[in-house]
Order: sequence, then C-alpha cells, then structure tokens
Amino acid sequence: MLRKRGTINKWDDEKGFGFILPDDSTKIIFVHIKSFTDRNIRPSINQKVTYTVQNNSDGKQSATNVSRSTDNPIRSRTNINKKFVKENIKKKQTTFEDTSKHNISIISLFFVGGFILFLFYFTMVAEKLPVTIIVVYLIMSMFTYFTYKLDKMKAINNGYRVPEKMLLLLSLLGGWIGALIAQEQFRHKNKKISFQVPFWLVVFGNIIWLSNKFIII
Repeated sequence: MLRKRGTINKWDDEKGFGFILPDDSTKIIFVHIKSFTDRNIRPSINQKVTYTVQNNSDGKQSATNVSRSTDNPIRSRTNINKKFVKENIKKKQTTFEDTSKHNISIISLFFVGGFILFLFYFTMVAEKLPVTIIVVYLIMSMFTYFTYKLDKMKAINNGYRVPEKMLLLLSLLGGWIGALIAQEQFRHKNKKISFQVPFWLVVFGNIIWLSNKFIII
C-alpha cells in the first residue's frame, strides 16, 4: 500500500488523537495513538510522519501504520522476545518516573500551607472545628493524590482513564490538597483549562462550605 508523507498539525495528548496535514493535500486526516508503530515516543505538533490511509466503517479515512524518523523499526509479533518486553516495560516506567520529578510552585505551597494553618487554628485554638475534619482531609487528600498518579500512569500507557467527574468529586469531598499537589508534581490536568475552571470552583466551594458549616456563626 502506498505510503504518504505529512505533518502532525493538531494533537490532544489527553485524548490520544490528532490530525495529520498531508504534504500533497490541504485536507487533514485523523490519527489515533494506537496507529503509531512506536508508542514509546509521544506524538507532538510539527512532527514529520509517513503513513498509509485506511477507510473506516463510517466511510471516513484515517491514518494507520504511522511512523517517524525517531521510531524504532516495526517488529513482528513472532520476533518479540522476553528481553524486548522487559526493555519496553522499563521505558514506560522511566517515562512515568520522569513526570514525577517536577517541583510544586510557591503559590500552591503557600495556598496549601495557608489552608493547613487555617485548619489548625480553628481546630486547636478556636476549637470551632472537630478534629475529625483534619482526619477526613488527610485521608481524602492521600487517596486523591494516588488516584491522580494512577490516572497519569494510565494516560502514559494508553489504559482506561479515571473520569474527570470522579477526580472533581474527590476534591469536593476534601481531597483537593492531594489533587493540587499531584497536578503539579505529575504535570497532570494542570494546564487543561476545561478542567482547571471547575476544579478551582470545587476547591473554593469546599472551603466556603467548611466555613459556613462550622466557623461562621
């Protein structure tokens, strides 16, 4: 089958798909992450690719067998040995470990630290908050943190994702501290505006509810 050349001009890494602009046409063509011959390298805008075109059941066309100059050669399933599988797993683990090496911003540390002082004061000093509130925030934040970590791993390995509504619900129930830390440490959801807007509404909604429920007389 004739291979074509083009450039990735749109790519949504969260959803795992994008579009290719062919060198010989102005009509973009759909491409999914599963169509790349080497998934260890994440696609990005302006990458040069070669591909073949397939006709889908809905009558539309999409790119398949997509490769880049940086990709590893295509290996048949019969030639995959245990050593290759181990190397592939190691690469994926390294990719995730690299995502967890980011520092948390001063603004986020200040915000989280301020809220912790807020809890401490109204629990230990003013005695307007029950101690169980601190326990709830601690447990929910830890659970939410590891849920974000799991979702990031799933995103890297193209696995089943945690729904965004679930992530927001965990934050609403008190896990937003863990969510905020995980977002910055793993660089996960922190630049997605469509998620950040409801996330911060949830955060301030949680704080306002806490204040109205236990503190404001």
